[in-house]
Amino acid sequence: MTNIAVVNLVDAVFLVLQLLILARIILTWLPVSPWNPIARWLRRIVDPILRPFRRVLPTFAGMDFSPLLALVVLYVLNQVIDVFLLTGTVSPGHALLSVLRLVLLRVIIVFCVLLFVRLLFSFFHADPWHPLVMGIRRVSDPLVRPFATVVPRSVAIDGAAAIAFLVFLVVYFVGQAVFNALGAF
Repeated sequence: MTNIAVVNLVDAVFLVLQLLILARIILTWLPVSPWNPIARWLRRIVDPILRPFRRVLPTFAGMDFSPLLALVVLYVLNQVIDVFLLTGTVSPGHALLSVLRLVLLRVIIVFCVLLFVRLLFSFFHADPWHPLVMGIRRVSDPLVRPFATVVPRSVAIDGAAAIAFLVFLVVYFVGQAVFNALGAF
């Protein structure tokens, strides 16, 4: 087997693990019986992987963030193993920079999606008392608040959210360029 074939095999194993963790996360959101054979099988496979992360990262406000930490660690471990198999060496600094890039850019993407959804709600004049609209507004308010004094409130569109969206979009592309220049892929 060549190094590329081994890398592809390792990538496939890590992808399966990440998909199983995502399935476990989705399973906790759905009203599935804990005695369902698929749920039991999934818990039997994924819970031993998540157990060490649950010790490191406790739940906050009833939300379990340990699967997210597990996904990030699996991603980094996958990248480190790939680099080692292809080049024969591993740089801890490069691995740390890759983690920082992954976390920061993904958080900015989540912020952009939240702000875009808020913009869509304001553009289509969604009912402000709908629970989904209220939730999106409540979550995105800290992102929009610094721009609320700069842009006057409009009936047609939430100007502060539009400016915040554009700023976070620019920050994303600048951050991506900086990390690429530093060599973190």
